[in-house]
Amino acid sequence: MSEKSISIIIPGYDHSNSLINIFLSCHQLHPLEIICVVNKNATLPHHITENKLVKIIEVDETLHCNNRQVIGAEEANGDVLLFLDPQSIISSSVFYIFLEPLLKDEADVVLNNVNKIFYKKERPNTISIWQQVVNHIFHRPDLNIDSFLSLPYGITRAVIETIGLDSLLNPILAEQKVIHHNFRIAHHVEVDSHSPFHTKFHDNEFSLDEKRMIHHYIEAIANHLHSSQCSRAKYTDGKRRRDLAADFISRQLKYPPKITIGKQTFSKLYGGKQLSIIIPVQNEEKTIKAVIQELKKLEPLEIIVVINGTTDRTEEIAKKCGATVISYEEALGNDTGRAIGAYFSKGDILLFVDGDFVIPKYDLLPFVQAVQNGVDLALNNLDSYHMYRFPYSIVTACKYAVNVACARKDLGMGSTIAVPHAFSRNCIEKIGYLSLVCPVYSQVKAILEGFRIKNVHSVSVDTMNRVRPEKHFSKNKGISLATQQIIGDHVEGISYLITQKGIETSH
Repeated sequence: MSEKSISIIIPGYDHSNSLINIFLSCHQLHPLEIICVVNKNATLPHHITENKLVKIIEVDETLHCNNRQVIGAEEANGDVLLFLDPQSIISSSVFYIFLEPLLKDEADVVLNNVNKIFYKKERPNTISIWQQVVNHIFHRPDLNIDSFLSLPYGITRAVIETIGLDSLLNPILAEQKVIHHNFRIAHHVEVDSHSPFHTKFHDNEFSLDEKRMIHHYIEAIANHLHSSQCSRAKYTDGKRRRDLAADFISRQLKYPPKITIGKQTFSKLYGGKQLSIIIPVQNEEKTIKAVIQELKKLEPLEIIVVINGTTDRTEEIAKKCGATVISYEEALGNDTGRAIGAYFSKGDILLFVDGDFVIPKYDLLPFVQAVQNGVDLALNNLDSYHMYRFPYSIVTACKYAVNVACARKDLGMGSTIAVPHAFSRNCIEKIGYLSLVCPVYSQVKAILEGFRIKNVHSVSVDTMNRVRPEKHFSKNKGISLATQQIIGDHVEGISYLITQKGIETSH
């Protein structure tokens, strides 16, 4: 097929039967060499140990598979390196199809296509979710969960010389460098649908493998952010006017909004604590009256409506309903109004909702009561709503991945991206009002500061949200602007985590 030579690397342990099964297929590829990295004193059959093509490297049995791959690659002399799982039984014909893009110089890397795992109708585990997330962060959503984690994979010597052999110690970092250098990746063949991910999704504790892999993912993202010179990995910020929020919070007011103070009513309902409700809105004249009327049932001290970029009667209606109205002519972008409204509020408990749909009082009260009773950030529990939708949307995957990165697997998909949620005044003052402009950033700050955060109640808001075609739909089957912004928010939160943890990059 090609004049390119093939080195086959098998990072085995002591699976002599498996090696026997895969050996025949390897031979039919006519490789330059077969390098087996096995445990010391491993028992191997004579037809393997005495074969002139075979090089046996013995290592300590505790050595991880990634290290074994690097040791094997160091000894390899071929133009193409093929890494195999010794426990897989693969025919030589499949190997030929798999390697064809490398041998014909149509690709620089070939990955095992594990779409069967990705689309499987069951809850994915932690590592599968993280792989989906990083492939989006690296701007390769087409890879789904394909990566160097899933053997076999093939790679040219030229790629290894560029990214550095040690990069293979962290397979995610190796992938990031391959993508950064614009190497061509083929993932056209499902060679083996056996999942390389064995960690459990539902346990709140972390296995050692999970901890190691999450560190690998964070390290690779840190390297990607350093390479892109952007804390959002070049994902859109959705035209947020962070400058106007900063202007308002600093009280410089170079661009002052119109402010109309509404009714304020002190309540004894929450043990002496007062409730402020913040609603950022834009052109919500059809729903704002009903939203405010329902919110009044909670007996808030104040309802603050932050109006921005509105051309309809929303402002007039909100004022008639007795709300405090902060009005900007300019569109502020998503979530900017949260920061402005929170800073202007006076309550001890801050509840955030949207203005385009009504949430009943009984679904809002648990969030308020949770903060009343000592929770600092009360989140909407969406786990039961999302856990049976497969594969997970990238937004759902991002929510879970960030909580895992912050060692809060128990929060599941709980996120300040979703309303309703409620903060304590103390928490917001510590993390900073301006942090609310990026919901995930504020959540990560709250977690790292040690505040009490909890999923308190489930409200299925996805079916209530107003659809905005210009944001929620994409052209040419790409990622919508709304989704791009949410991915960027999660990257920004991870970027802050990386900074706080002092994670170093590998250039």
